[in-house]
Amino acid sequence: MAQLRIVFFFLLLVFSSCSKFSKLQKSDDLDVKREGAYAYYDKKDFYRSSQLLEELIPLLKGTENAEKAEFLYAMCQYELRLLESSAFYFDYFLETYPRSIYAEEATYMVALSQYENSPSYYLDQGNTDKAILAIENFINKYPDSERRVKCQTMIDRLNEKLETKDFENARLFYQVMEYKSAIITLNNFAKDYPNSPDREQALYLRILSAFKLAKNSTDAKKPERFQQTIDFYTTFVDSFPKSKKLKELEDVFDYSTRQLALAKKDSK
Repeated sequence: MAQLRIVFFFLLLVFSSCSKFSKLQKSDDLDVKREGAYAYYDKKDFYRSSQLLEELIPLLKGTENAEKAEFLYAMCQYELRLLESSAFYFDYFLETYPRSIYAEEATYMVALSQYENSPSYYLDQGNTDKAILAIENFINKYPDSERRVKCQTMIDRLNEKLETKDFENARLFYQVMEYKSAIITLNNFAKDYPNSPDREQALYLRILSAFKLAKNSTDAKKPERFQQTIDFYTTFVDSFPKSKKLKELEDVFDYSTRQLALAKKDSK
């Protein structure tokens, strides 16, 4: 019996809440509707708040209440995890109210929305690039903001994601035996990310890519490609003199040196 009372009380609350929301939606009193939207927002009922604000915004255009309503609507999009929509509406808000008291917050929210909308590294990173630009825009506009350190951390994490993406793309070329493309992408990776924790592996794969390309080349191209393997090996040794991979690579170096010498001898 007690459980039935609890269920009945719960259903009564739900019905009452729905009824109140329905009345607000149908209300012609903009002030009542607006205050209801704000109240739902304060209660973190962002769905109902956004529904009321969406209806209100066209009616509030040109009034003193429009600015806050549009800002809260954008905030609702963020809280509902509609991140693309959130970034769009904060951008639109800043275009409409560039001198708003909410301008700094809105600029930050564009950056945060884009940051949280950045996908996993193995997906297209277009949104990651957008996020970096949005965060840099916030830092440039508000260099003294207390959020500057957090923003820099966000940029660092996004750059790490781009770094991982580039490394995995380069490694994929090696794995599918596209050695020419692997060499190009590994070269670019080593140049673009000189301090990367994956640099050793990248330079290692670059040697193996050059070596395998050389072994499978025509006699005319072998000297140049074995020489490239040797050059890559020398760079690796200079960069990682204590690497555990050196023993394996010494065999590659010795073989390449012998093949280069034979090729030069045959060409005479």
